[in-house]
Amino acid sequence: MKNKVRIIVPVLLVVLLSALGAFYWFKLSQDRFAAPRKDAPTVQFRVAKENTLMAVTGNLHYYGFVKDEEALKYALQHTKDNTPGKEGAIKIGNNTIDTETAYTISQAMSAWEITRILLNEGTPSVSDCDHGCPSSNPFTPEILPGGDIAPTWQERMRAKYSWVKTFDDCVAAIGHDGGQVTSEENFKQTGHPRVCNTTDGRYFVQGKEGWSDTPLYP
Repeated sequence: MKNKVRIIVPVLLVVLLSALGAFYWFKLSQDRFAAPRKDAPTVQFRVAKENTLMAVTGNLHYYGFVKDEEALKYALQHTKDNTPGKEGAIKIGNNTIDTETAYTISQAMSAWEITRILLNEGTPSVSDCDHGCPSSNPFTPEILPGGDIAPTWQERMRAKYSWVKTFDDCVAAIGHDGGQVTSEENFKQTGHPRVCNTTDGRYFVQGKEGWSDTPLYP
């Protein structure tokens, strides 16, 4: 009896450890496909005409939309593609991702969800460089590396010129980034106090404290 116990206990331990190892491996493998964030806004991800599969999966990983680039490639190969690829589509196995197309995705989506959208959903988004080429950032609104939404131009200017508190500060800040101030001649002609407009969209009146975010005079 003792001999049987001596044999059974190690066997049970091996089985238990194997089961725990298998469970851990399964959980770890599934985590590769999980959403990077619990809550995140949707954005537009544009796949350009010249993009390759490496560019698409690399961008989604670099900007924090998938945890594992290889897991995304696996999902792209093993998810059903219900739409025929258009001319110039990116091929991955038997599936395709349309180029010159925008896709609505979020960092709160799993790799499987993003894959379903890339393979089956999207809005045509043809680039027109006749009026200036779009930003190289493939996301709208613009996304920073790692996944945070980039501040708008006005937010960047407001941070840069946060030191501007008065009319005189505003005049001193006028330069490369823009800004303007009404002239003395205009003051003499209209009787309106001189107004300085900062690059970040604030208006300061000479002789008055504070500022407004709307034009003071037509």
